[in-house]
Amino acid sequence: MPAPSNREDPPARPSQAERRQAHLTEVETLRAMAHPLRMQIIGSLRVDGPATSAMLARRLGTDSGQASHHLRLLARHGFVVEAPELGKGRHGRERWWKSATDSTHWTDNLDNLGPDGAAAIRALEQTAARVWDNLVDVYREQVARGEWNPAWREAAGGGDRVVRLTPARLAAMQDEIQEVIERHDLKDQPADDAETVVVLMQAYPRRAPQ
Repeated sequence: MPAPSNREDPPARPSQAERRQAHLTEVETLRAMAHPLRMQIIGSLRVDGPATSAMLARRLGTDSGQASHHLRLLARHGFVVEAPELGKGRHGRERWWKSATDSTHWTDNLDNLGPDGAAAIRALEQTAARVWDNLVDVYREQVARGEWNPAWREAAGGGDRVVRLTPARLAAMQDEIQEVIERHDLKDQPADDAETVVVLMQAYPRRAPQ
């Protein structure tokens, strides 16, 4: 899709057919994702659309040098790709970037990850928790400023549930939840009151301490 060379507004999000999932199955890719700014960059490119390093710096409250550094690292691991079809700006030097994936999943299979796998997963999950907590904090600040109407405040929220499952049932449950999310996702369908919604999913087995 062509765009003016000096375009600042993000282009339309990719269609469902173009979306892909990032499956983190190696220690190096887990480590690459385990950085708050890199995780935020990927999230912004997915949700807000393609951007230059300068645009990302404005979106995320950092400087373009930091954004450029982390974009290059993310590109090395295949998380982001250049978008030359969006032009190079008025001065011919801008580099547009887009996410190569639409969602991220990582493995808990330590047998395949080797001796450094547990530490890599722990670092990634701690980073994800920080980014997710910040997302909720921003929403709560917006609520306090009166930016969300009662319908959204009633619909949004979190919770937990404890159930008894086998590994096969847990896997099936997660697949079904993904199907429910997909069914309710409006994607590019027009709706006057539609907003971007981030759904966080976690499910882990628990044993009582001995």
